[in-house]
Amino acid sequence: MYKLLVQKKRDVFGRLVATVCRKAVLLAGLLLLLIVTSSSAKSVIVSWDSNHESDLAGYKIYYGKGTGQYSSDLYVGNLTSYRIEGLNANQHYYFVVAAVDLSGNESAFSAEVDIFIPEDTGGDDTGDDGNGDDGSTSGPTGDSGVLARQAYNFPNPFKIGSESTKIRYELLQSGEVTIEILDANTNLVKRLVKNRFKSAGEHTEEVWDGRNRDGQYVSNGVYFCSIRSGNEQRVLKIAIRR
Repeated sequence: MYKLLVQKKRDVFGRLVATVCRKAVLLAGLLLLLIVTSSSAKSVIVSWDSNHESDLAGYKIYYGKGTGQYSSDLYVGNLTSYRIEGLNANQHYYFVVAAVDLSGNESAFSAEVDIFIPEDTGGDDTGDDGNGDDGSTSGPTGDSGVLARQAYNFPNPFKIGSESTKIRYELLQSGEVTIEILDANTNLVKRLVKNRFKSAGEHTEEVWDGRNRDGQYVSNGVYFCSIRSGNEQRVLKIAIRR
């Protein structure tokens, strides 16, 4: 997994924060997370916090090769994580997200995030989690019949040392599943399972106790859980307290 070259102001957890407000739609503290995957066709996974306004219709991603210059846009409905494919190597890209209400009005843009897509080296640098698995990230995040849209963890937040959090997701058909915990900078913290075959239906058997790959408890803060199956991905936000 390539590291981001993000040049905007970060909060204490290393995430980019934006507050955008418009009469039709309100996005308070919209958080964007970018994950670059290593593949022959360069791709970026864009994730953001959901909006709970009653008139929310969905979200729109704008991106381009210059800051403030967005030559492409994608309406992604109510998804809060989406893969954009076919990007060029050795190129900077800039991304923003806007919310769209039921009347078609759009909010102001989120804070812009940017990333440089390097040449494909044929692998990634997420490392090993100590059980023989090599790191990898792949798969678009739209609903194409593998992962149900809704996924979450509970309890959230959870108190490490005395609690664990269960990862809940649903497979619409049987398939291999990979579940990873990432920090706010998208570094691999721990891999719970990799390419494990799971039957169709609801799953809650995967549990994270707040430990990293070395068996040490992580610091307080916000982490992300990536659930992948086939060509789809869901990203959860997990809060830890002591």
